[in-house]
Amino acid sequence: MVEWKIINIVFTLKFNTNFSIEKMASILANNGVLVDYDPDSFPALILALENNKKEKPKKITIFRSGVMNIYGLKKVDELYDIINKIKRIFSECGINLPDNYEMELDNIVIAGKFDYTNINIERIFNDFNDAKYDPNIFPGVSIPYYLSKDYKVTFNIFSDGHFVCAGIKGDLNNINQHINEIVNSFQENIIKKYAKA
Repeated sequence: MVEWKIINIVFTLKFNTNFSIEKMASILANNGVLVDYDPDSFPALILALENNKKEKPKKITIFRSGVMNIYGLKKVDELYDIINKIKRIFSECGINLPDNYEMELDNIVIAGKFDYTNINIERIFNDFNDAKYDPNIFPGVSIPYYLSKDYKVTFNIFSDGHFVCAGIKGDLNNINQHINEIVNSFQENIIKKYAKA
């Protein structure tokens, strides 16, 4: 079994309303909330939520259109805690967010290790037209893996068997099983053929 762990989850929340982000930025900053708003460089308000000093803060980008992107989660079940925390912070600052919103899972990034430790990444690069490899810039080979016509993930593979995989989506209730299927299928169909004895 391939070992892996989630290193980043990105969600989008869509509130069916427009946000006045200039006003939000001002109110939140005046209430001591960590915000970054510079419309000349980026069109969204960026909010940093710290849970504790050991973890990196979760980043939330808030757009005028009522869309919020949440970055930096390591577990799916953290999402509802973060949403409640955002609502509480906003409520304490006198900003009421609508109760109804749509939620989309945009991307899960995992890091892990295949069951093989000596992988010929140069050969993978030579055999796959859409693989990318430049050892002067990055020591791994990057290869897209198509799960269907409209759904691909990208594996960055290192010769010692470590990997990072991005682009994972799916039903949150079965996400661990889905990830297991992806990584084990990739190992069986690709990695096994390029593992040096």
